[in-house]
Amino acid sequence: MENTLLTVMKLSLFETLCVTGSLILIGLILGIIERRANFYIQSVFGRKGIMATAWIGTPIHELGHLLMCYLFMHRVKEFKLFDLRASDGVLGYVNHSWNSKSLYQNIGNFFIGMGPLFSGTAALVLGMYLFLPDSFATFSNYLALNADHPDSQTLADILVLTAQLFESIFSAENLASPIFWIYFAFAIAISSHIALSKEDLKGAGRGLVTIFTFILLVNVIALILNADFSSFFAGILVLNVYLLAFSMVSIVFSLIRLVLSAFAYTLVSRII
Repeated sequence: MENTLLTVMKLSLFETLCVTGSLILIGLILGIIERRANFYIQSVFGRKGIMATAWIGTPIHELGHLLMCYLFMHRVKEFKLFDLRASDGVLGYVNHSWNSKSLYQNIGNFFIGMGPLFSGTAALVLGMYLFLPDSFATFSNYLALNADHPDSQTLADILVLTAQLFESIFSAENLASPIFWIYFAFAIAISSHIALSKEDLKGAGRGLVTIFTFILLVNVIALILNADFSSFFAGILVLNVYLLAFSMVSIVFSLIRLVLSAFAYTLVSRII
């Protein structure tokens, strides 16, 4: 009996990662990149360097939280997509409440916390569709991924497709086009504010606990009834693979911002 319960716990943990793993990984990667880039930018330009991109990036960040609040039926008390004059330095926020007895709304806390990953990536892809249609056609190759049985080859395929996508974006033809530079500025501004704050992670953590508890309960019931939900979680894992693939756009533009800010920091340091 003890071994059975341990197996159910391990299975529940694995299935929780199937549901949330890619979002957590993406959030951690973007957070590390953004913190380092912000250090370089503030060292060189001060707060003005952050504000230069905030007027685009912050509203898109907060819009991700707001839309997820509505999707998971939370009550939105107050929100500001961008507040330039905030005395506490908080550029935007979404205050919301939920019914603690509602499983759906409690699970929603995770996705509300992760909301900027959805809105930021969607904005980057939409901008690509509007400004760089040829590159958007290359982006659609992600949909051809064979993600039914994700393994190391799947990750290799994602990296290859990402390299092809950015080869298309930074083609000689695009570099000579003013429209490309509009999109580039737009993408850098979004990627500057896509990472999650401590409050975002705290809220997502509440939802993550609920997701794990729910999956554990489902597995206990499945054990009692001798039911099999493995195919359902396999389908969720496939969705996570696509989320990771699509989010490579956000990760790469964040890396570009990091490289540019590090270059500016090094240049200024040598001059001073």
